[in-house]
Amino acid sequence: ALRPLRVRFAVVSGPVRVAAIYSVGLYDLNRHMRQFMTEYPQAKVRLEYLRPNKVYDAVVNEEADIGIMSYPKRDRAVTVIPWRSEKMVFVCLPAHRLAARELITPADLEGETFIGFDSDLPIRHAIDRWLKQHHSHVNVVMELDNIETMKQAVEINAGVSILPEPTVRREVEARRLMAIPLATPELVRPVGIIHRRNKPLTSGVQRFIQLLKGAEQTIPSRSTGSTPL
Repeated sequence: ALRPLRVRFAVVSGPVRVAAIYSVGLYDLNRHMRQFMTEYPQAKVRLEYLRPNKVYDAVVNEEADIGIMSYPKRDRAVTVIPWRSEKMVFVCLPAHRLAARELITPADLEGETFIGFDSDLPIRHAIDRWLKQHHSHVNVVMELDNIETMKQAVEINAGVSILPEPTVRREVEARRLMAIPLATPELVRPVGIIHRRNKPLTSGVQRFIQLLKGAEQTIPSRSTGSTPL
């Protein structure tokens, strides 16, 4: 007689505590969370948005299992897992004078009313350096740390901005905003996953990291410009 085949399934359960910077994009990360909880209903993801230094502190102090932040740096306390490198794009309303351009040069931005990131954020430093290197000057009228708020500011015609391309896909597809590539493509934002060094990761945390990395690998490349992303 045939013996019944015994298959062991690893049950993924328990909490997965995630701390993320505000500018990672609320919609983007929530989408990954929903997918994870659908696949592993016995696991529970707790997501908290914090300032970059607070994300780091939460991981080091074991208040979060993983942190998601831009420009992550390895040190004695944390390990960095590269997640994605986000191209920065020029973001404006469809009626803006530059909306029909295929590429945006730094010179195009001269004198533009600009929605910027908070002055203490690494992404703001990178954009400021880029503008300075190309001798371009913008008129910063708002400084924010939340990309959702920055997109809303652009939508109400408060100014233009430079934002990570993945964070504006939904608005571009809905034709509410335009996302146009920069003529100098070196401006990118590295985003990584950090966890406390030498601390074993639970199966739930490992699966969540795998989902994040796998989701990036399967996202099709999309063009930017005057057509929807």
